[in-house]
This record gives sequence, structure tokens and C-alpha cells, in this order.
Amino acid sequence: MDKRQFLLDQIADKVKVFKAESEKHKRLHRRLRYAVFLLTSLSALLAGLALKFPESAAAISVVILLVSAGSGVLSSVEGLRKPAELWIHERMTYYALMDLQREAAFVLDEASPPELVEKYFFRLQEILGASNDKWNRQIVGKCETQAADAAGADRPAPAND
Repeated sequence: MDKRQFLLDQIADKVKVFKAESEKHKRLHRRLRYAVFLLTSLSALLAGLALKFPESAAAISVVILLVSAGSGVLSSVEGLRKPAELWIHERMTYYALMDLQREAAFVLDEASPPELVEKYFFRLQEILGASNDKWNRQIVGKCETQAADAAGADRPAPAND
């Protein structure tokens, strides 16, 4: 396999991966959001039912508690997994890769010099490297910052002299 074909195959593979991952995180984000909306609405409706039927208020209150707990769990999962941030991040990378793929298909042919093919390969590496850096900074970095903030909350503030 020549370098040009290897590059085009790599770009096509990364386009496919980032498209699939972004769609997966989009679906997860929407499912979690809709489930929280539904459970929150259900909790409010149940509270109304408890007022309407005071003889069943104790049983309805238990159901409200369970529904509210479920909503809290789903919100926590969403906060930990960050599907909305991942979806947007992966979609931006997907579009950058699509642009590169379109340009490479237009410019590169069998007669392209190796230097030109390498230029596109390095651009692919730049896109993937920038994506990784952004993921580390924005998504993983937030978790580390929050953990550090939580750990630092127990320490006394430094004295100002």
C-alpha cells in the first residue's frame, strides 16, 4: 500500500470513528436529559396527586422519593460521563476530519509527490493531537480541577501577613 492510500484510509477510519462516537454521545445525552425531564414532571404530578388524595399520601410520597432519587442518579451519571461535552468535541473533530478528507481527495492523486502526502499526514496528526489535548484540558481537566478543589476545601486558607 502506498503512502497516499494509507493516508486516505486513515482519514476515512478516523472520520468513521468520530462520527460513531459523536452519535453515541448525542444519543446518551438526549436520553439522559429526556429521562430527567420525565422523572421531574412525574414527581410534580405525584405531588399533586398526594394533595388530591390525602388518604394515599404516604404511598405516593414513597413513590415521589423513588422518582426523585432516580432523577438524581441520572443527573449524576450525566455529570460524570459528560455526554454533551463529548458529543460537541467529537463532532468538531469529525467536521475537521471531513474537511481534511475532502481536501485530500481533491488535491492528492497517484502522481502526488511524497512531500505533499506527508503534509496531509501531518495535518491529520495535528487534528488528532489537538483533539486529544482539548479532551484532556476540557473534559478530563474539569474532573481533576473539581477533585483538587474538593480536596483543598478541607485545608485552612493561608494567613495573610
